[in-house]
Amino acid sequence: MRIALLNPNTTEHMTETMLSVARGVAPGDVELVALTAQRGPTAIESHVDEAYASAGVADLVLEHADLDGYVIACASDPGLFAARELVEAPVVGIGEAAYLYACTLGLTFSLITTLARDIPAARVRIATHGLGGRYASVRAAGVPVLETGAANVAGTAAVIEQGRLAVAEDGAEVLVLGCGGMADLPKIVSAELGVPVVDGVAAAVTLVTGLVRCGLRTSKRSAFAWPEPIAYRGMRAPSRLPLER
Repeated sequence: MRIALLNPNTTEHMTETMLSVARGVAPGDVELVALTAQRGPTAIESHVDEAYASAGVADLVLEHADLDGYVIACASDPGLFAARELVEAPVVGIGEAAYLYACTLGLTFSLITTLARDIPAARVRIATHGLGGRYASVRAAGVPVLETGAANVAGTAAVIEQGRLAVAEDGAEVLVLGCGGMADLPKIVSAELGVPVVDGVAAAVTLVTGLVRCGLRTSKRSAFAWPEPIAYRGMRAPSRLPLER
């Protein structure tokens, strides 16, 4: 089984951090194919960043359309729905996967994201996945994407503090970490706060491998039907669509 771990930003060290976590949970017969966007933002912290990163996601999926499954390794899930249109293999975003896992561990979860500007967008993403009634809050640690991770002691302390407030004041039973760069923090945060802490990278890798083992594919009935070929101006159109169309 070959699974893409697709980093939509262009920062290689984030890919390496997430790949290390992914290898820790992937079954032994799974080959993880690490892919880093070759164009676009170095970090995804705004709607503009997400829009440009989404095109890079589509390009990478088409360039590697023969894989068994795909993980989009950014918590805002850029290009997730577009990627699902382009292949039949399951495509899982680390944001959606983390929310779904959290819902199995408690009735309410809180998301700890990076910057305050992401809070409104994160609420919309959660609602888009139909989970608006399950989240207790979205809180920001005030740590930029490229400064997340266990190596940043002050940043990790900020994540823990916002998690503590989410549990104590917002009623969260489970915490979700809202950035792929936080993939090495769940055990640290959980040990401090005594609640389950979900990292989307581990959740998405185990979810997509499970879907592949169950023989499940992306539905082409309606929402994620193959895109109809249309002319593009001023940019390269999708170069290859699957032969199964």
